[in-house]
Amino acid sequence: MNKRTFLISSSAAVLSGCSSVSVNRDYDASFDFKSLKTYAWQHDMQPETGVPRIDNDLNDRRIRNAVDADLASKGFKKVEKNEADFHVAYFMDFQQRIDGSGGSLSFGVGRSSYGRGSSIGYSTGGTISDYEEGQLTIDILNPSDEQTIWRGRGRRRTSSSDNPEKITARVNDAVMRILKKFPPKQK
Repeated sequence: MNKRTFLISSSAAVLSGCSSVSVNRDYDASFDFKSLKTYAWQHDMQPETGVPRIDNDLNDRRIRNAVDADLASKGFKKVEKNEADFHVAYFMDFQQRIDGSGGSLSFGVGRSSYGRGSSIGYSTGGTISDYEEGQLTIDILNPSDEQTIWRGRGRRRTSSSDNPEKITARVNDAVMRILKKFPPKQK
């Protein structure tokens, strides 16, 4: 592997880990998702939780706009609640997490005017740190009984930013990743 290829692949690995959203999904396999064409929000306004950080109308608009845009791109039409084939709801949560790392191993290869060389390094000093994780859950509900027929959840480390464009971009990315496999492909 030449030096350029090594640097490019190393950079890609580092960058891919910077803003990862861990996503999982679940759904009712017996429900006919092919019948869904229209939707409405379960609540006109997000129910208050009493947590000021979650009860944030700026984020409420960001999340709703991102969901609306994603669903529209898939051909779903937003309609009045009583006319919808499905309802959409979302929930946010923040949790403290603990992260630990053990030793690390590194290996380097290079070439100079004196010839080729290589080195190996190992660190035994592990670290433990805490961090905050934000979680966004998006539910798709059957309007006849308000039972969940599809659920997607995205989690990522939070980062503080006072840049509205960056916050909006992170919300859009999280919603897109969560809804990526909605509706599910059925046989």
